[in-house]
Amino acid sequence: MIANIRVHSKVEKAIQQMANQDNAPKIAALRAQKIIDTLIKGCRISHVGKFSRKKDLRIKNVFKFNLGKGYRLVSIKEQDILYILFIGDHDQCDRWLDTYRKKRPHKIPIPLNIYGVSSLNKNNPKKLDYQDIKHDDAKYLPEITQEDLRKVFCGIVSNS
Repeated sequence: MIANIRVHSKVEKAIQQMANQDNAPKIAALRAQKIIDTLIKGCRISHVGKFSRKKDLRIKNVFKFNLGKGYRLVSIKEQDILYILFIGDHDQCDRWLDTYRKKRPHKIPIPLNIYGVSSLNKNNPKKLDYQDIKHDDAKYLPEITQEDLRKVFCGIVSNS
């Protein structure tokens, strides 16, 4: 769970500049702002946006959000802090990642705006994710009946 989000001040300025443009930059800026706002509300990283196709190995724990039309939002997660450090088109992000290859860009003293992440409302039941289920917790899951299996695999099992 993320405790706080630290956004580079250049990212916020770039989002504002892109929002004032037309077409692809404006759409990318709106998507980036939506991702940041959703993360601040307490949603998981995996649920807020679409990731780039390939996992990037140049920087440890990096997440690249695909904003569409070649735009990316680059972030790094360390422990319970998410650093949002760069936004730009594919080539700009590639150059930025090459510049900070095998480095820790979130540890460089740079101006960051810090946002606290609100915890999810406890009245709303949390949707269980497969990663949330530990092997020990499997004994608490309801048993799957033959009827359930027949509904799911109706093409394989002949009607009885």
